[in-house]
Amino acid sequence: MVAPIENTGIQTSKYFNVAGLGVLIFDYFLTLEPEIRWTWNRRWNITRILFVISRYMAFAAAGMTSYAAIATRANENCTNFSRTSNAIHIITIVSSEGLLIIRTYAFWRKNNKLLAVLLVLAAICIGCGVGLTDFVSGLAPPANPSATPKSNCTFEASRSSAIQYGFLAAYEILLLYLMVFKRYKDYRDCNSRLVRVVFQGGVWYMAPIIFVSLANMVITVVVPPSYNEMLDLPQIVLHSVLASRVLFSLHASERGELEETTLQISTFCPT
Repeated sequence: MVAPIENTGIQTSKYFNVAGLGVLIFDYFLTLEPEIRWTWNRRWNITRILFVISRYMAFAAAGMTSYAAIATRANENCTNFSRTSNAIHIITIVSSEGLLIIRTYAFWRKNNKLLAVLLVLAAICIGCGVGLTDFVSGLAPPANPSATPKSNCTFEASRSSAIQYGFLAAYEILLLYLMVFKRYKDYRDCNSRLVRVVFQGGVWYMAPIIFVSLANMVITVVVPPSYNEMLDLPQIVLHSVLASRVLFSLHASERGELEETTLQISTFCPT
């Protein structure tokens, strides 16, 4: 007997999300030594705060999502739990994006005007993404009174969630464009290792994140609703894992460059 497509979709989404938790834990122990070396002995600043939030808030998001995936909560009201989980997801992604903004800001020679524009655009994307998602969700037609009531603990999201992924992907595409534009406009002839690490790290980080954001948007809109949480936790894990690795490689390259020559932070090129 073939399982109903809804049950198959929800079960598939559960597998993907629980697997994401396993990947997050595995990668944490792989990168614990670089974390100790490059972050634990450094002073607290905005970069370290964002790193800690992105690194460790992801475990809270992963734990809550995994619990929502495997727990049986048919007779519970999951509204508050879902709102808290969504808030933690947003905070984790925003902190990871904050690390990208800082790298872009530094790569643009600490251009304060660019930083102000990026922060304003980030606030607009967050506000519009969350606000429009809630607004569109409220436009959904009322449930059929004769139909069987559906629990709000079901492991699936509304199709309006695609709006958030769309804003996220658009912002990440903008950051990627700024990195590529600056690399070939001002750093074309610069052979600094730090330039290569910052640029390559930014590109290799943003490319898969953009892909997953677009994939989440397409899955949410196109496939049956029971499948639309399939990449929920994997996206959080990818944010946390890649943000950590890029930051570690940046610190390592910066230390190596400083040992070889004097570094101008404003230009990323050796004097």
